[in-house]
Amino acid sequence: MWAIISGILILIGLAGTILPFLPGPPVALAGLIILGIATHFEKVGAVAISVFSALTLLTILFDIFGPALAAKGYKSTGYGVMGALLGAIFGVILLGPLGAFLGPFLGAFLGEILAPKAELHTALRTAWAAFVGIIIGTLFKLAVTLSMAAYFVISLFK
Repeated sequence: MWAIISGILILIGLAGTILPFLPGPPVALAGLIILGIATHFEKVGAVAISVFSALTLLTILFDIFGPALAAKGYKSTGYGVMGALLGAIFGVILLGPLGAFLGPFLGAFLGEILAPKAELHTALRTAWAAFVGIIIGTLFKLAVTLSMAAYFVISLFK
């Protein structure tokens, strides 16, 4: 029964990597932790849980800071980088799931437009960079969650 509950959480976690209203990797991690506890850590060990916990934390941090880092990588001004960071945080707070995608993009754009000597081209480039950061973060979340799903399936046959 615990394997079924864990499997359902893994599937929800996989869906959550794409759907912004579900925290994908943390839900999948919960599935692994439940299976670990239910099997006295014979199927899923403490080391695996520790590694996947660290990776899950990285996905959360990248969700917050990734768009700003991507904007910085595109040589955006500090205004655009700060706008992307604030957009990532306040986008989710104000717009919910939609804000996870729109917040960093709009924040980076507005940050650049409000900067001294603002140029539309720079603002659009910065917004695009923030969007690329969102996509990279989503792909990273997907990779981590798929790794957890694969580990789950393999651990069932141990």
